Amino acid sequence: MFKKLRKLLLLFILFTFVNGSEVDLNKVLEQAKNQNKFILFFHHIPKCPYCSSMIDENFKDSKILEVINKNFIYVDIYTADTNTIRFKDFKGTAREFSKYIGAFAYPATLFMDAEGKVIHKAIGYRNIDEHIVDITYISTKSYKKMKFEAYKWKLDFEKD
Repeated sequence: MFKKLRKLLLLFILFTFVNGSEVDLNKVLEQAKNQNKFILFFHHIPKCPYCSSMIDENFKDSKILEVINKNFIYVDIYTADTNTIRFKDFKGTAREFSKYIGAFAYPATLFMDAEGKVIHKAIGYRNIDEHIVDITYISTKSYKKMKFEAYKWKLDFEKD
């Protein structure tokens, strides 16, 4: 069920925001505002085993998909894509967009609010449990109350 839901979500994003060879992410911002959701950008590069692992593991995990579908608009940024991306005052390639919003290594998961502000960066590979921590940090709006390291410490403390 979640596999079909993920495919439908990705197809929806592709068909909604791709216009010829241009991707207008300003429409994603508009949609995020209208739906009161965050935006989750997943940046990945060709032939990256860590990127592939996150795609194969994390974005097929039912718990992760449930939280993403409820709270986020998922945008896949494949840096080898040659489409032109538009976002606010930016216009360029996927790789240039990644650098523009702060993905300086891959894989990178960047979380943005509906105003277009990057509110959290998860740079590098995350296993399922680590990815859930990143996602819940944003979806519970804990980022407004504490730094990420304090949030992780609080979760570890509560487990014991």
